[in-house]
Amino acid sequence: MNARLSELFATRIDTVSDLEQLEFQSGQVWTVQGGRYDGLQILVVKTERHPTMGVAVHVSVRGPLTTEGGSELEGIPHLPFTPEAMRHSGLQLTGFISDLPDDWEDMYEDWLSDAEMEEAGLFSLPLREILDTIMAKLSWI
Repeated sequence: MNARLSELFATRIDTVSDLEQLEFQSGQVWTVQGGRYDGLQILVVKTERHPTMGVAVHVSVRGPLTTEGGSELEGIPHLPFTPEAMRHSGLQLTGFISDLPDDWEDMYEDWLSDAEMEEAGLFSLPLREILDTIMAKLSWI
């Protein structure tokens, strides 16, 4: 039996939040299905239970993004979501990597520091809506 299945079978599920943490696991690669971002890959870099916000799914957007002004980004290293927002984002699980990049860690640490001061939260809207807002704002820069 592979290591991933062994981990899942050995995991004790006590609460709904435990199920949410199992649904989105570090290393999962999800692909956006349809729309402007069709084919864009989303990498889950961390899933954790935050003391005041509940389960947080931290993702890294991998792949080129084009702003409304025509500028291109290589991706977005860190975005924090609720599991429900992720479920409503039109994603399909397409892979798993065990060797995560570390380009998201600085932005995560900034988010964590801000979250501890209650100055940051989790995105509760679907990924497409968040990306649309980010791309629109960046077109003005």
